[in-house]
Amino acid sequence: MSLLRAFTVAILPLLAAASPLAAAAKPRLRLLSSVDGGPNSADWKYARVGQQVLLHAELTGANGASLRWFKLEPTVSAVDNTTPRFHFASIPYARTEIPACRGQATCPADVAPSRLPEVAAVPGAGTMAFQVTASLPGGVELATAGLESVESGGLGRAVHRVTFRRDDSYLGYLTELFNTPYIFGSSGPPGRNQTDLLIGSDCADLAIYGRRRMGRVAEYTSSFGIDRQAPEVARALGLDARGVALDATGSPLRWNGGKAKVTAGDLLHFPSSRHVAVLYEDREPFDVLDSGDLMLHTCWAPPTVQPIGDSSCASTPIRVLRFPER
Repeated sequence: MSLLRAFTVAILPLLAAASPLAAAAKPRLRLLSSVDGGPNSADWKYARVGQQVLLHAELTGANGASLRWFKLEPTVSAVDNTTPRFHFASIPYARTEIPACRGQATCPADVAPSRLPEVAAVPGAGTMAFQVTASLPGGVELATAGLESVESGGLGRAVHRVTFRRDDSYLGYLTELFNTPYIFGSSGPPGRNQTDLLIGSDCADLAIYGRRRMGRVAEYTSSFGIDRQAPEVARALGLDARGVALDATGSPLRWNGGKAKVTAGDLLHFPSSRHVAVLYEDREPFDVLDSGDLMLHTCWAPPTVQPIGDSSCASTPIRVLRFPER
């Protein structure tokens, strides 16, 4: 190699590195978050109601940006993965700006929905996706992952999620799926089921999700396969005039006590309507299972808490199923 060629090969990278264009870092925008003042990170946040999740916009390589914050919300209550044959039905979403956070580098996260109904029984619980955008001087626009990021019919894993649960109980973990649509035939491989991705669920997958979040071994299944994981412990063949559930002897199914037949967290399987729900709370008349008691479920509507008798998806007979070591 000639001396001139060797000099050229050696000096060109140095000149390029010294140029203003090469030295300027390409602008980059990331959405991070923290829980109760902890470290910022890009991973999804799972918190309890009452904890504070703070969203952070990390902008590098630029100054003077104008920031805007958005919630990304599903706009439909239910979709069907099964008709005319199995597919991941596309869930439509809309961006809803958070005006109070405009121009701010941080934004308190809340999951209050504006498109789907909020569950009054557990205010502040559920899941929400977020996006931040930055308008730079000169007209450059940056944005974190948003509506264009799609996976299994819903928002992709690159879209930042925050979810709040009631508490660390089985029922508490189920409340993480509030604000997500019902998906008839929700599906996906282990760890990437639509329910694990906080996209949505069907009735059986909602019930299984809580077990998985507790760290228990549980496989997503159908309403007719769930009793292989949660065996039957009682059965009501019908209801009396007051709506009280009666067993084969005509005796009421009772709550708690020394010979408990039902308890909060039991599954209610309605074979006639192919539905499964989770028993949530005893209501009057107390101490007996009846149509006024509350269940947590999803059936052609987002997960909610409502009286058994108010749901068209409830029917008789009622099988009471129970996970072991709940």
